[in-house]
Amino acid sequence: MNIKDLLNEESIILDSHSHSKDEAIKEMVEKHYQCGHIQDQEVFYQAVLEREKSFTTGIGNFIAIPHAQSPTVLYPSLVAMISQEGIEFNTLDQKPVHLLFMIAVPQENQSQHLDILAQLCQILMEKDVVEKLIYSSSQKEFLDILFAQFQENETSDVQEEQYDIVAVTACPTGIAHTYMAEKALIEKAKELNVSIKVETNGASGIQNQLTNEDIEKARCVIVAADKKVAMERFHNKPLIQVSVSKAIYDTEELIQKALQSDIKKYQAVESISKSNEKGIRRIYQHLMSGISQIIPILMISGIFMSLLPYIQKHNIEHIYLPLLYYIATIAQSLAVPIMSAFIGDSIAGKPAFIISLISTTIAVGVQGNVIEGILIGFIVGYLVLGLNYLFRFIPKDLQSLSPNLLLPLIGIYIMGVIIYTTAPYYAQYTGLFLQEFDSIRLIVVGAILGMMMSVDLGGPINKTAYTIGIIGIFIGRYDMMSAVMIAGMLPPLIIWLIMLITHIFTPEQRKQKWSCLFQGLCFVSEVAIPYMQEYKHTVHYPCIIASGIAGALTMYFGCGQMFPHGGIWTVFLINEPLYFLLSLIISLVVGAVLVIVMNKIIS
Repeated sequence: MNIKDLLNEESIILDSHSHSKDEAIKEMVEKHYQCGHIQDQEVFYQAVLEREKSFTTGIGNFIAIPHAQSPTVLYPSLVAMISQEGIEFNTLDQKPVHLLFMIAVPQENQSQHLDILAQLCQILMEKDVVEKLIYSSSQKEFLDILFAQFQENETSDVQEEQYDIVAVTACPTGIAHTYMAEKALIEKAKELNVSIKVETNGASGIQNQLTNEDIEKARCVIVAADKKVAMERFHNKPLIQVSVSKAIYDTEELIQKALQSDIKKYQAVESISKSNEKGIRRIYQHLMSGISQIIPILMISGIFMSLLPYIQKHNIEHIYLPLLYYIATIAQSLAVPIMSAFIGDSIAGKPAFIISLISTTIAVGVQGNVIEGILIGFIVGYLVLGLNYLFRFIPKDLQSLSPNLLLPLIGIYIMGVIIYTTAPYYAQYTGLFLQEFDSIRLIVVGAILGMMMSVDLGGPINKTAYTIGIIGIFIGRYDMMSAVMIAGMLPPLIIWLIMLITHIFTPEQRKQKWSCLFQGLCFVSEVAIPYMQEYKHTVHYPCIIASGIAGALTMYFGCGQMFPHGGIWTVFLINEPLYFLLSLIISLVVGAVLVIVMNKIIS
């Protein structure tokens, strides 16, 4: 199925007068209903809104592609809409949207919307095509332009175009960095006259997937990922592996390096011993694969635990008290084994997932905690890699027993021996963290964590600070998580305040001020990345300083939380909530003043 089968003249809104994202979504849902694509407008509208909650579908370059799967959809379908005035859609590049496509797919078609999305993205990469579509004078002209470009893409596919570079971008906790890296690579490659194809591995699944022919004909492969991606297909190809933030910030350097002839070829079966830089990056990726999976679990356990005192205080029916406590404790007991399992899976696949899950459950039963869980995930992962290597030498007829019999049995027995041998030494580190810090230590630790959160939003340093905050939850050091969260909230809030009181940013950039406010309050920092990139000295550095102050203040005041997210909406569940708000306000004002002062000094 392709977009030619999904779009016709009656499903095109040529000149919308919607002024907001919500109005635009409602107008397109109504068009779906008028065209007979869906049975219930409200049901599909809610499905689209639910999809938008996970991340904006405003992909930038004046384009948005909202989409949803729902039982109310009768068959896969498309609606297109043009807005000459432009609609604020919370896009990745902070620009208003003029061209919108809404994809509707039945619930049972699990991946069909991704195929449609991939086709649209491929066509809409061409800026001149986007401009022609926006200024179409009739529905027929719109279709002619779109289908002509689609035909051109099909022809180029048949010709099996050879790319100079193929790339994969992937982020563990969302799609912002995945698609920002994709866009940066594509735009810089065009500027350098280099042909490139980028596969995105984000929250919406794999899009624009690389074929074997793409990989075979490319001169080099770039993998810009902070989570596990399929690597076996790149065997014996020149390959550069970096973090996703490297593709965003150092794009030209990365592409120039990929064009060199001395790039080392990737070997699918790699030795464990690598250079320190590569080894650290690999460990970071595996750790993030585990951490990202348990955030919702910790939200359940932390918020429910934090609610218990309120329930007791207000004498709410006693039945809710044991229920919330039971849910919270179960969720908390699952968190470490699941994190460990996904670390193992990131290293060595499904057998390592199972062995890590069981092993960590055993370890937790003998007083193990988060550190032991992390270590077990890594140990099991590399143990399974080693066993897999050894099992290559057994008769081929027996190798089919390896994944479901030999690996689980031998692996879990070895881990059982290791766990019970080392059990007497578990949890001795916890006392080091739980001891009372004096004021100086609290301020220093909080400042360091805060600054780490703003150094590279979404990058390795930021994720390391966030991981420390999560570890703090497990070991009862809840003040570290509060320091991390308030520091992550600050950059978009500082940018919002500057937009409100000065004219430092351009009029186009200032249109995003309310997006900066709401996302900052929600502890979503990605919206600040374009501003911190463009205004490194006048915005980025002041944000780092302000985040350090915020982290120091919250730890000094004794603010603490048992959950890893939530922003301002969970402030009443934070210990010392008024001091948390005071710290936020002080740091926000200091950050804004620093931005203004730095701007005057540099300008």
